[in-house]
Amino acid sequence: MMNKPTRSRLTILMMLFVVTAINYMDRANLSVAGSHIQGEFSLSPTQLGLLFSMFTWFYAMSQIPVGYILDRVGSRVLYGSAIVLWSVFTFAMGFSSHHLFATSAASFAMLLVCRALIGIAEAPSFPSNTKIIANWFPDHERARATAFYASAQYIGLALLTPVLSWIVATWGWEASFYLSGGIGIFFGIYWLIAYRDPQHSQSANQAELDYIREGGGYGSDSQQSGNGEVNWKNVKYVLRQRIIWGLFIAQFAASSTLYFFLTWFIVYLEKGLGLTIAKAGIGAMFPYLMAMAGVLCGGTLSDMLLKRGASRTFARKLPVMSGLLVTTSIALVNFFQHSPTIAIAILSIAFFANAFSNLGWVVCSDVVPRQLIGTVGGFLNIFGNLSGIVSPIVIGVILQRTQNFQYAMWYIAAVALAGFLAYTFLVGKIAVIRLPDEQGTGKNSQQPFDNPCKAGDY
Repeated sequence: MMNKPTRSRLTILMMLFVVTAINYMDRANLSVAGSHIQGEFSLSPTQLGLLFSMFTWFYAMSQIPVGYILDRVGSRVLYGSAIVLWSVFTFAMGFSSHHLFATSAASFAMLLVCRALIGIAEAPSFPSNTKIIANWFPDHERARATAFYASAQYIGLALLTPVLSWIVATWGWEASFYLSGGIGIFFGIYWLIAYRDPQHSQSANQAELDYIREGGGYGSDSQQSGNGEVNWKNVKYVLRQRIIWGLFIAQFAASSTLYFFLTWFIVYLEKGLGLTIAKAGIGAMFPYLMAMAGVLCGGTLSDMLLKRGASRTFARKLPVMSGLLVTTSIALVNFFQHSPTIAIAILSIAFFANAFSNLGWVVCSDVVPRQLIGTVGGFLNIFGNLSGIVSPIVIGVILQRTQNFQYAMWYIAAVALAGFLAYTFLVGKIAVIRLPDEQGTGKNSQQPFDNPCKAGDY
């Protein structure tokens, strides 16, 4: 009698959910504490924007070396060590107001250094997540699995932002960093103890491993063909593909909206809509919860379409393109700044749509040869997180010059529109890119960037 497949991959998925929630709690706690830090250290809007973006400068710069190391080393030790390190640096941010720092400038410098180190330490996060999902899940479960762990960034923010806001109001902004850093340290140690790849898992039986392999996960033909050497000739070939540049631009566009909600959002609720920190924490729950629903709906719809016979191209592009287009509605908030309830409702719809489009990493795993996912995923993450460098600073400069959030909202809407146009004109048929030594006359070859895509690819 054949053994029933175990479901160990769901335990792995839950671990990814938890670590992603911790990841985004450590990114967003600065947003919650931002106005208090600005007041204590007399920071200008541009300086606060620089502090918001410092994480992403170093996060983005670390993507290529980290992706390369990931392809060589694997997820368990690299990811577990990274969780512990970024949590230690988060905890250390609370000490920046300590009497050891005699001036506000010294405290500000301490905050900048800690955020830079957090950015470096968090660099393995999403390339590792993508590689783990590609190993542990068959093709037809991958978008839902990605959507589920990605939803953690929103539900974590929705549930923890009011808690962190209350902690800041009650015990001071330093306490929020002590709490989030401590939680991360404990979970990082647990990850190192508990996580294993499929071939080393003690809980997955052979039936589950066969199910994963037959669905295109670990041990499948595509995986086996992806065990070759990582070389820059292949990387450069992949980077020349038109579809890759479409993914890069769309990732920048989608992440611009996300980084607004991770950085200036609470400040906007306080200063743009006139809410107290306590009310801002409650108000922030609704857009975050809507975003959580959006990412789950987008991933579920994509996999459902794929399972019911739709082409991979249609199943992936429909949520991305419709989501980016509706995200542009965030500009409507400019007409309702004197009505916080309506403004938050508009922000909630826009953030739902933005999260609905969050399939960039799924499409990356669909088109990039398996042995290059870490490396090319690093480039994808760079483009996604360039928005975390550019957008907070652009918004800070806008506020310093205009004292008004309206132009900031128009900026976010325009970038989302650019992402929609990139998918319209650059992203053609979604299929695995065949490397030069694998190409024959197969249908899955992608066209180079400097060659036109065929009309049938759309």
